Amino acid sequence: MSRDITATIVEIHIQNPCTNVKYPQVKLNNYLVEAHINDLIKEQVFYLMPGEGCDVYEEIFGTYKIAVNRNGILSVVLDVYTFKWHAANGLDVQKSITPNLQNGEAYYFYNLFKPDSDYKAVIDTIIVKQINERQIPLIAPFPGVTGDQEYYLTGKALFAYYQAIQFTPHYAGIPEFAIPYVQIEDIIKKDGPIGKLMR
Repeated sequence: MSRDITATIVEIHIQNPCTNVKYPQVKLNNYLVEAHINDLIKEQVFYLMPGEGCDVYEEIFGTYKIAVNRNGILSVVLDVYTFKWHAANGLDVQKSITPNLQNGEAYYFYNLFKPDSDYKAVIDTIIVKQINERQIPLIAPFPGVTGDQEYYLTGKALFAYYQAIQFTPHYAGIPEFAIPYVQIEDIIKKDGPIGKLMR
């Protein structure tokens, strides 16, 4: 049963004079699915790592976290910090991927919700409330969520996030918004990834 499927995680380490990047790869019984998921993760990591390397960058530092790995769902968060030579500030960029461990399908944000639900309005309302409660400073209006919104899943909550300086100042870092599943239970797609995690 898919609810019993979890991935074994293997850590890969890229190192050179300016680079220290760690990222995960999975081991599964299904080698085709394993290869597909590993390609998706690697693609994201190399997208985050600047091609110019040590000529332009003093530091390229990458970490990851496994936000969830159960019930046939994996959610991986990748973070790469880069600092250019003679720059005033470095930059953190975060990406994530949430695949199905049974078939390798990577879920988009819109895959989490019932097709007829007004999920964007529901999630926007929750995030705006958090922005106000947490007094998060803004440099531009909150853009709202999209069908391909960046997100990751944990055992209990959906985390929607935005890149640094997208609508908040640089010092605020990457704004993340935790949305507990119980708060959005009525719009969750039952056979989607959150539905599987809630079983």
